[in-house]
Amino acid sequence: MHTRFLMIGMLSCIHPFYAHADSLKDAMDTAAKQHPVLQMAEQNTAMARGNLAEQSAYTYNPELSLEPQRRRLNGGGTSSDYYITLSQGIEIGGKRGLREKSAQAALDSASQIQQNTRQQLMIEAARSYIALYFARRVFDLRSQQSDMLKKVAEAVAQQLELGESSQLDANLARSAFASALNTTTAARQLLTQSRQRYRLALGNVQDSENIPQLELSSLDTDWQPPSDAYRVALQSRPDLLALGSKLLQFNAQADMASAARIPDITLSAMTGREAGEQLIKLGITVPFPVLNSHQGAYRAALAEKERVSTGLEWSQQQLRYAVQSAIDNHANAMHALSDMIETDMLQSAKNTISLARQAYDAGELDLEELVVHIKQGIDAQMTALEIIQQGWLTRIQLAEVLGHPEYILKGIQS
Repeated sequence: MHTRFLMIGMLSCIHPFYAHADSLKDAMDTAAKQHPVLQMAEQNTAMARGNLAEQSAYTYNPELSLEPQRRRLNGGGTSSDYYITLSQGIEIGGKRGLREKSAQAALDSASQIQQNTRQQLMIEAARSYIALYFARRVFDLRSQQSDMLKKVAEAVAQQLELGESSQLDANLARSAFASALNTTTAARQLLTQSRQRYRLALGNVQDSENIPQLELSSLDTDWQPPSDAYRVALQSRPDLLALGSKLLQFNAQADMASAARIPDITLSAMTGREAGEQLIKLGITVPFPVLNSHQGAYRAALAEKERVSTGLEWSQQQLRYAVQSAIDNHANAMHALSDMIETDMLQSAKNTISLARQAYDAGELDLEELVVHIKQGIDAQMTALEIIQQGWLTRIQLAEVLGHPEYILKGIQS
């Protein structure tokens, strides 16, 4: 009887899985401020800004040429002559305005891509935070399971030596402990991978083991996304806004390719001295687009414009389905989480182990049944963890689809 109490005394309640803190927000803010990928996106925006300044400038600079010459005259003597020419290219067809329009759209697109990068980093930081948080909970749970079954196996071994247990029970206890040890090892590997993912998500690959204990608030299952979710997504998704800017950019480039078929002209003015006589000349140079009419560049620009336009329309259609799917998945996950809370699944799982202890102590359960009930109690708590994690993942997915990472932190219980 005392040996049985020794076996069962370690079957204590598992600690709750809800903690209350706002450190998830800190992780998201960290990723949105210091991640190297965001720094690269910022440099792309700086490049686009420089290109806008370049394209806003006039294409042709004025050119000044000086040609001195000395020659012999037929009647004898020499003459010192010179020619000074000032020429200026003139753009025709509004090319400068179209270049500037294209560069401005490219800058808008780069800015929106930078914003999209920031959002994606925040989303990935949230996902990795959730993954690490629950990986730790799973590892703790599996560790407790293996510790319990180890003590069961040790107690049965002591009973076997005293003749109070059979070899069959001892083999069963060792087998159950070995199985629990294997699942604990798998949970440890998942925890290691989750730590690495978390560090990468925050832009820091150093000291992956030195991560403080994470905390997590509980979700409010009554929180609802905006009723006009599709419109919100259309107005908020920076990747779609970037496609819209790209379409404006290629529209301008197509117009610019059309304008390029109109050749630019060059105006020139020359003054000089030749054989003692003063010269003044005005000229205009007009190239003829015979060998290269830029028709190929124009057709290519039109094709690129149509490609981006089709891509934007298709992305908007996909977004409609993605929004509805994310809303449905979120509603289902919140319903499951609400049912779990209402049925007090965690407490019921703990009670399974406690009741099994009492039944075993009263002689109503044999060792095999005790091991089964321990496994059932742990598995039930694992199921509860999965329901909670799924609730967070669907909330993150909904925030990503709608283009509002801050929705992740809305509807949580303080």
